[in-house]
Amino acid sequence: MNDTIYQLAKKLRPDLENLSGQQRMSGTADVLTFLYTFPLAVIGLVWLIRVSSWESIRQQWMVYLLMGVILYLFNHLRFFFITEIRTGGYANSDGTMDGLAVWVAILLLGPTALWLKVIWNILIYSTYIYRERSTQSYWNRARMLSADLASDLLATLIALVAYRAVGGVIPIRDYSMSSIAPALLAVIIQFIGMFIVYSGYITYVIWSLKNVLHTPSQPAISFFWMAISLPALANPFGILAAGIYVREGLPEFLYMMIGLLLVAFLARRLSQAAEYSRQQSNQIEQLEKLGRAILDAPPDGSELSAILKQHVSSMFASQVILIWTESSGTLIQEPATTSFNHQLAWNWLCEKKEAYYSLPGKSLPWDLAISLSGPIILCPINDVENDQPIGEVFIELQTLNLPWDARTIRRQLPAVQSLAAQVASAFHQTQVYASTLAMEKTLQELALARSIQASFLPETIPQLPGWQLTATLEPARQIAGDFYDFLHLPDGKLGILIADVADKGLGSALYMALSNTLIRTFATEYYRDPARVLKTANQHILRNARANLFVTVFFSVLDPVSGLLHYANAGHNPPLLLGSKGLKTLNNTGMPLGIDEENDWTQDEIQILPGEILLLYTDGVTDAQNNNGEFIDRKIIVNTVQQNIGRTVQEIQQRILDKVHRFVGDAPRFDDITLVILGRDNEQK
Repeated sequence: MNDTIYQLAKKLRPDLENLSGQQRMSGTADVLTFLYTFPLAVIGLVWLIRVSSWESIRQQWMVYLLMGVILYLFNHLRFFFITEIRTGGYANSDGTMDGLAVWVAILLLGPTALWLKVIWNILIYSTYIYRERSTQSYWNRARMLSADLASDLLATLIALVAYRAVGGVIPIRDYSMSSIAPALLAVIIQFIGMFIVYSGYITYVIWSLKNVLHTPSQPAISFFWMAISLPALANPFGILAAGIYVREGLPEFLYMMIGLLLVAFLARRLSQAAEYSRQQSNQIEQLEKLGRAILDAPPDGSELSAILKQHVSSMFASQVILIWTESSGTLIQEPATTSFNHQLAWNWLCEKKEAYYSLPGKSLPWDLAISLSGPIILCPINDVENDQPIGEVFIELQTLNLPWDARTIRRQLPAVQSLAAQVASAFHQTQVYASTLAMEKTLQELALARSIQASFLPETIPQLPGWQLTATLEPARQIAGDFYDFLHLPDGKLGILIADVADKGLGSALYMALSNTLIRTFATEYYRDPARVLKTANQHILRNARANLFVTVFFSVLDPVSGLLHYANAGHNPPLLLGSKGLKTLNNTGMPLGIDEENDWTQDEIQILPGEILLLYTDGVTDAQNNNGEFIDRKIIVNTVQQNIGRTVQEIQQRILDKVHRFVGDAPRFDDITLVILGRDNEQK
């Protein structure tokens, strides 16, 4: 059945094919109701023309004018109610006490007074259609106009026939029971007739909700009963008011009308307050549920779209809702097909950076060619950290009987802004989670890199008869740019290497690994010539490493028997030789490695005597800095060594580290600390 009705309606309204869900059902119901009520309205109009007394209008125009004013006032004090008949689907109805005024006019002037209602309906619905200018609005208002005319005319004229049949007269005699009873019967018959006129519309909507949208029909039944019966409750008072006008006169009648207008005013204010309260309570409840759902959801944001669809649809009385972000695209769009161009709105929003709302029918500032039938709200989703737009929330509210104006739309803004803030918070949570995962992965990679780097350092310190040797490396970060090494060379000689890459982090660690490997390789081949070792290593570094880095290197070859040390210093901190003869520095013999492939280095030698200490270090020792920005004095390091000559090299190393640590305190460290200490015993073993 539904398919047949839909196909019929689509012939008159092709745009139904682009609608979905409740909108398609409502559109089909509008067409169906118009088709069967329009003939009834025409019959009612023809009947009214036949029974109208045009002479009555001329003779009693003052009364007609008074009734018209009263009808106008009651229509401007309309009350309304809105019911959620399904999740995210609203039904709304407004009512007035103008039926009371119509019955007063009929009982005083006869059926000709119905022209007041006809003219009013045509004027008001024509105004709505002109103002809203959309296909949906045209058919909705046409359905309401034809149904109202059918019920106001046909049902009322039938009721008047019954009224006269039971002895009712026009004008009514008074407000005695004998006069009121026939009029009350007419009011009841008119109500039944009105219900019959609307029964086709009501039946189709309830059937569609149950069988097409698969939602409970009870909320819709309750809604329709209230929509029809509430406005009719005031009609019996029209009988009493007409009797008072005839029996007591105009002043008493006006006094009663003023009282009834006050009642209508209170009913309007009460309906507004009730609807605003309902909206606010629903929005707070849904926002709270949404917040809990976001907190309980996986932190990677994979369920955010589904959560929004579950909670946002019923948060607002919207006919279109879109939540879009620049990084994730559309998170929710209901209905799935909409003419809203979110990219134009996004470009406008990026410039304005503030929420925007518009009344129905107004042109959109980002697309002047488009005007929407309902009120709209556009709100930016701002980044939690920098408060810059990262997305948008667009809502086109349903054209309910709630009187949308600037004030009522502004009342929606806090909820929309809270929704945008929750979406922004969810994205921030996702970003923090992703950053945490990335950080954990980086830390794991750094830990692995550190363990690999540690494997390049000697596992044990060589033990040389008559010599003491120790070394340590404290990286400023997880990965160091310093390194040291000991190489067992031919003829019982020992290679001693200390170096510092001019950077920190993973890149310098890789550069260190390459440099260490090359120096190790060529040290075995050219162990008699440390300068050639550095030159060859430098050439291979520049050929194989495409990095703007360099490394300072001190490479030496020790003859443990003679105590002779051959060395080449490639821009490294000059090692210190301390003993009874004072202090001697082993100065540079060339530039750092990794700068120029044509560089040459010279070689030098020094004799280490019994009791002397050779201190090799990197700039993490001599450039240590405290919280005041002061650098440690190199004399502190020299004095520490001199004061502890005669102790083991391990003790000397610890005292140097203690001095450096105390000086630095809790200041952040910027350089690795590397120490290699070689000491010759006073007596050869």
